[in-house]
Amino acid sequence: MIQRFRKSPNFYQNVYIFLLVIGIILLVLAYLLYRRTFIPPLVPVGVLVAAGSIAFLLVHKHYNRVYGIRGIFYALSNSLLSYGGIVCFLFLLINYSAADSMDQGLILPIQKKHIAVDSTGRITSMEKPSVIIHHQGVDKELVFDFSQYPKVIVADYVVVDYSRGYFGYDIFHSFGIVEKFPGTP
Repeated sequence: MIQRFRKSPNFYQNVYIFLLVIGIILLVLAYLLYRRTFIPPLVPVGVLVAAGSIAFLLVHKHYNRVYGIRGIFYALSNSLLSYGGIVCFLFLLINYSAADSMDQGLILPIQKKHIAVDSTGRITSMEKPSVIIHHQGVDKELVFDFSQYPKVIVADYVVVDYSRGYFGYDIFHSFGIVEKFPGTP
């Protein structure tokens, strides 16, 4: 006689906890990919919410039965963080890793500067200088090294080397400061 192995509720609890931890770790990695991509913030959030909602509809009854709870809060938050985080990371990873291999250069004007200097030109805090640029309808913050403080203060443009991502969202590989637009005196 063959006995079937029955999985205990502890097994499923461990699976849900494992998926939650993996989803949170992948969300952190997705944020790092997001910082290198010209993508509106609503796109990855929409992917996360859509995937998490679909997963919630599929697993919430089983989740509540395994944990012996009622309601939707725990099942919904677990689904959003675990399944939504995994799918959001995969979306950004595919866009990043399947990008065109040919880099393109682009010179963009600086929209805003974040530099911690006072009226005499002295650095007032240990914040790295950063600039905000606008490309493909997205504002993106580029953070520079401390050594480039003087260049960032006088710069008007940024040069960005980028490639087209798999889903059409540009990925920048490197960036630098340009004091004046090339060709102007």
